[in-house]
Amino acid sequence: MKFRVSKIAAAIAAATMASSAGAVVVVGGDNGWEVSFDGNVNLFYNHIDQEATCAGVKVATGAGPCGFGALGNVTTTESSLNEGLLPAFFSTNIKSPTVNGLTGTARISFAPDSNSAKNTRNDKAGTIDMREVLANVNGSFGTVSFGRTLGTWSKQPILHDMTLFGVGGIVASGAGGTTLGRIGYGYIYPEFRTRFAYTTPDINGFKLEVGAFDPQEPLSGITSFETSTPQFQGEATYATSFTNGNLIVWAGGVWQEMDQAITAGDTVTTLGGNFGAEIGYLGFAVTGNYYTGEALGVDFQTAGLGGAAGSAGGVGLFGAEGFRCGVTPTGTPVCEEADNDGWYVQGTYSFGQGTKVGVSYGETNQDGQKTNVNGITFNDVEHTLWTVGVYHDLTSWLKLVAEYNNYEQEATNPNILAPAINKVEGFEADAFSVGAFMTW
Repeated sequence: MKFRVSKIAAAIAAATMASSAGAVVVVGGDNGWEVSFDGNVNLFYNHIDQEATCAGVKVATGAGPCGFGALGNVTTTESSLNEGLLPAFFSTNIKSPTVNGLTGTARISFAPDSNSAKNTRNDKAGTIDMREVLANVNGSFGTVSFGRTLGTWSKQPILHDMTLFGVGGIVASGAGGTTLGRIGYGYIYPEFRTRFAYTTPDINGFKLEVGAFDPQEPLSGITSFETSTPQFQGEATYATSFTNGNLIVWAGGVWQEMDQAITAGDTVTTLGGNFGAEIGYLGFAVTGNYYTGEALGVDFQTAGLGGAAGSAGGVGLFGAEGFRCGVTPTGTPVCEEADNDGWYVQGTYSFGQGTKVGVSYGETNQDGQKTNVNGITFNDVEHTLWTVGVYHDLTSWLKLVAEYNNYEQEATNPNILAPAINKVEGFEADAFSVGAFMTW
């Protein structure tokens, strides 16, 4: 068998990319099959100053910044070693010979965590996350794919986010695992999703991808749901180049319905759309994206609490629920979806010789609702993030990164939490991060 070394692709996008990165090792056989491998290892040092605004009733015990009787403002300073938005990755890619005009490709990719929570004994609580198990059939008609990979809707915003190779927002300073990047601070995470999908051929720069996805149901809550139809996602892109520059424009959408299963209840409809663009000229690039919809959650699609009336199940400012269910005074089950929107803008400049600097701002919003006759309550939630970053390719396989991130979360109607428990009304953090990627 033949053995050769090739250069890694310009973007890994491993935690956020649906296609294979260029591989460092390609093994080929006489029958036309090829197997290749790619991956990365990355780690960041983060210094975080954070302040939480606590409200409610003092309690003797509790978790998080507002636990153990804390009220008012709680300020802490933390150091942590974390992976960035991208986890470490190891991926195997397979390519078939072309037969009758058809070429098959497959990708299996897993992400082992290099860090764990601070309170983990012997620091051995890292996990292995299977991100991609995907097959593609390519021909003149386009591409048919099946398996699990990055979702279609909201894919372009994360692929064009400069924090893809950085840190962005941090879930918790000592939690381990990856950071958030701009997830929940300007776009919804598309997640790695199981699907059948079709992508058209490139038609003068235009492509359309549509797919039927395994539907999602809420992570928690006491009401059961049934999803009798798939979730549907789609995305259209147009890319072109001109003298000293390039342009890509995108638009996408998601739709899903979910019915209460135990009683003759209401239907929760997830509906979302986004559009954006990136234009580059002589080293400068400007990126923007906007999304809107309902029952999207703050960070993840259809992240909801499907509780009955009077349910006191609460969530933090991260991951606010996308919908809430209750019962009318006459006993009729009813669900209400929260309205969501968000956007980000980003400007970067590449000096050449592998150095890029950038600044970006974005926000995610969810409209709240005070308790009404249906017993349904929402937080008004706002997340904002400023990022300034420097990204330098020291070699073709070693990237150095420095970032400053200021991120805030605010809940203006934080009454879904039980009143006897301390709750976070606001949170602000300043984080300085430096780190490195080795890629192959």
